Amino acid sequence: MRQIGTLPSTIDPRVLGDHLLAIGVTSRAVKAPEGWAIWVHSEDQVPKAREELAAYQQNPDDPRFHSAAQTAAEVRKRSEQLDREYRKNVKDVSSTWQGVRFRRRPLTVSLVVLCVALFLAGELVPGASAWLYDHLEFFSMATLRKGSDMSHGLDDVVKRGEAWRAITPIFLHVNVLHLVFNVWALWMVGTIIEARRGTIMFLLLVLASAVVSNIGQYLYVINFYKELHPWVGISGVVYALFGYLWMKGHVDPEPGMVLHPSTVRTMLFWLLLGFTNFIPMANGAHVLGLIVGVLFGLARF
Repeated sequence: MRQIGTLPSTIDPRVLGDHLLAIGVTSRAVKAPEGWAIWVHSEDQVPKAREELAAYQQNPDDPRFHSAAQTAAEVRKRSEQLDREYRKNVKDVSSTWQGVRFRRRPLTVSLVVLCVALFLAGELVPGASAWLYDHLEFFSMATLRKGSDMSHGLDDVVKRGEAWRAITPIFLHVNVLHLVFNVWALWMVGTIIEARRGTIMFLLLVLASAVVSNIGQYLYVINFYKELHPWVGISGVVYALFGYLWMKGHVDPEPGMVLHPSTVRTMLFWLLLGFTNFIPMANGAHVLGLIVGVLFGLARF
């Protein structure tokens, strides 16, 4: 999609939308602070759409714009009919293959399963919890025992070459509530992104946000806690996925990739709540994860 311009709030964007559709250009009007942002779905149609937008801005009362409503209605009716026929044709096939849903979001499912499996192992297998924290946390137990000597904070990741520790804390969770909230959020936003942008792009976003959010939390810890303090959880990645969808809804909106305003408010509320210390949270991971997701969204991946 490409934004081709804006219309003031005093001009009805539906008239332009009907006219564009009647001449074969599919578009969308999105409410913006300056009025209406006009988006065109196909890059090939951008020049023609800009020409028609300029003409409509100069003379919105031109009869040729207002005469397109019936034609546009017929085009929409035909499109809806074709869509219903398509859904009818594919319904039986998709329902016979239960694996289709998994194939559309294999990484999302795998991340959820891994988080749950490691949590259950830590709770049910004797000695597993200590082993997991010692080998998958950002700091090993030996490093944590050094307490306030923060000069050893990167020993495990850098000096010992255990680079996986920059990622693996996302797979551990401290309790059931922590696990349930994080994997539920991951399931919701991860499914949307992976199904529409593909597993490879989704993997890049997860890896980048895992590394950056964990390093961000390390910097937060040594600057605000003044001692080596462990953290776990995939919430930094979740905030990256949230930030990605949040920006996509503004710069490149399309069906299924726009967050409801209440979801945005809720996520930002929890982000700010962490800084009140009312509920202990990995604030550095949340903020840096959000920044990674926002940048990915603005880059239009």
